[in-house]
Amino acid sequence: MSSAAVIASISLAAAGCAADGASDGPTAGVTYRDASGNCAAPPLAGVDFGAAQAFLKPFEQKATGLLVTKPLPQPINPGTTVAYLDNGSAVSGLIWGFMEAAGKTAGVTMQRVATGTNAQSINTALSSVVETAPDILVAAATDATFFQDQLKALEAAGTTVVYAGSTNAEDFGLLDSFSGHGASIENGKVLAASAVNFTCGTGTEFVFYNVPEFTFSQVQLEAIREYLPTLCPECKLRVAEIPVATMDTTAGDAIVSDLQAHPETQYFMTVADQMQIGLKAKQELAGINVPGIGHSSLPPNVEQIASGLQSAGYAADYNMYAWLLMDEGLRRHMGETVTYDDWANATQHMSRVLTAQNAGEYPHGFVAYPNMVEDFKKLWGK
Repeated sequence: MSSAAVIASISLAAAGCAADGASDGPTAGVTYRDASGNCAAPPLAGVDFGAAQAFLKPFEQKATGLLVTKPLPQPINPGTTVAYLDNGSAVSGLIWGFMEAAGKTAGVTMQRVATGTNAQSINTALSSVVETAPDILVAAATDATFFQDQLKALEAAGTTVVYAGSTNAEDFGLLDSFSGHGASIENGKVLAASAVNFTCGTGTEFVFYNVPEFTFSQVQLEAIREYLPTLCPECKLRVAEIPVATMDTTAGDAIVSDLQAHPETQYFMTVADQMQIGLKAKQELAGINVPGIGHSSLPPNVEQIASGLQSAGYAADYNMYAWLLMDEGLRRHMGETVTYDDWANATQHMSRVLTAQNAGEYPHGFVAYPNMVEDFKKLWGK
């Protein structure tokens, strides 16, 4: 990942806030957390601001090591084959590059399988995978609904299936892995706590920009609906849909139009932070100033946060993600039982809430843990 150089120090004025952390325009009367992380006003009565702070604090800290710490149970067989399902998206292609590097380090043979995103292309692609019966299959955001017969054949052939990026693992008797159902619940709670935290407990009108094509978006939304009332019983949550096909084109305009139509809105949340790229300028042209936070922040988002053009972001390290998937596949293929029973801890090891206080640490894009490769080499006996 790369981005232009970022500004490490910013002024509160650049963040679009008044000197006391309060806003003007449609969000007048709300106090936002300033560039130093402070609030200039107390939270509203009934808002558990302390709980929101306590929940979010670990997610604002940087990881100091890997999630996994035990060496593999045995040496990696150099004849091990690993197939990766690439659905053709930009993110999937990025993950393949990281997976390929992890495979090279592990000393295994990698296969990239282009699946596309429709049922027929996925079904055809998986039929070819059945013919080769790899030792490990990594399915990241490729829904098993479309290859159920092939899944049974692969499992019968002894293939270890690492199923990530989808929220329905339980439906197929698969292990819920990274970016799945459990992780999505945790990510939704992070967004809810952020809305309360970054409005200093003074905001009560929120909106979630849902991407209906993403199953994890719906899971995050349900998590927000469940967790937000525990922090702020009187808070209101609207939901507006942003189609996936518009995320790189007209999503920003749609957000501005929505905020104009709902001037009561004080903060927004979304699963796709790329919607915020260039959003500040669009809001200024429209004469509004409503901050927000999005998940999966890209390098341009990180730059915007550091330079004061974005309130906050929630970044995930796709490189770490890919290596963790490889690690899971190797361990399970060797017979080790892998269990994910603490998604808060797992998420904190590969993600971070970025603000003006820490975004400047990542001039080339978010990196969860700089010593990742060296540590994995030790765990893998390389």
